[in-house]
Amino acid sequence: MQEPIEFAAVAAQLAARGWRPFPGYQDTKVPAMRGWPGLNQAPWDCADLAATVEEYQPPEAFCCCVAVQPEIVAVDLDITDPVHAAAAAMLADQFLGVTPLVRIGLAPKCVRVYRNGDGVRSRKLHPLEIFAGSGQFVAYGWHQKAERPYCWPNGSPLNLNADSNQLPVVTRARLDRFTNELFKLVPRRLLPNRKSHPGGGAGPLTVGERLRMLTVWYGSWRYAARIVLSEATEGCRNETGWAVVASAAGRGIPEDVVWQLFKKHFSGWEGFSESELASAIERTRPVHQPSSMRFHAFEEA
Repeated sequence: MQEPIEFAAVAAQLAARGWRPFPGYQDTKVPAMRGWPGLNQAPWDCADLAATVEEYQPPEAFCCCVAVQPEIVAVDLDITDPVHAAAAAMLADQFLGVTPLVRIGLAPKCVRVYRNGDGVRSRKLHPLEIFAGSGQFVAYGWHQKAERPYCWPNGSPLNLNADSNQLPVVTRARLDRFTNELFKLVPRRLLPNRKSHPGGGAGPLTVGERLRMLTVWYGSWRYAARIVLSEATEGCRNETGWAVVASAAGRGIPEDVVWQLFKKHFSGWEGFSESELASAIERTRPVHQPSSMRFHAFEEA
């Protein structure tokens, strides 16, 4: 049986099981609904969800994204090397537990879903990204590059509740053990070295730090962004993309300027697509939750 690919086909069932579905554009996977981060903190009002399903038409144009609530940990393993991906899967099973919820888009990349044991928070450790209480991932839709639907080979959010005891509980200590062991086998995305750049001292720089340093050095954020974008070599393309977008958002750089800089100077499109750029801009954009959207407050058990 083929996996569903439309938001309308799965939204009500997912919400009934405690998940937080919302529509994304099928062709780009960018969130289609403004105000979706409100779902990170509170579930849908049933009437509003039904109205949203009716609003986003035609159904085939919209995939289903899931906002990650604080009680859930979604571990995104953005690893393309098959050997490294296999090692990461083995370590995840060993240190985080065997979860029935593993979502495959373009293999061997995957998202693995767990319960949150002690206040795990979202963070980026490329090629690993952890979502808990913020962020989202595509749960159901058509993957253009894979030429097939996103799939859940074992369990599925359609038949497992978000608080199911079948999902292992992940703690910060277990995540730290996992990441420590992971990066002994799987290399972190490359970090530029401070001593090869103007004004640098000893020690490594993150992409964001290099961007800030070059901005001070040249007196121009745009010129510094051009340099950083042109340096996006294999292994740090995703991190470069996110660093420049986040920096632009923090400085109030217009979105059209960001797009222009990427299109003219970015050398990392093979590792960070236009749809991922659009998603990054969306996620760093200030969010004003529409007054017409209502979410249930959490109730104490």
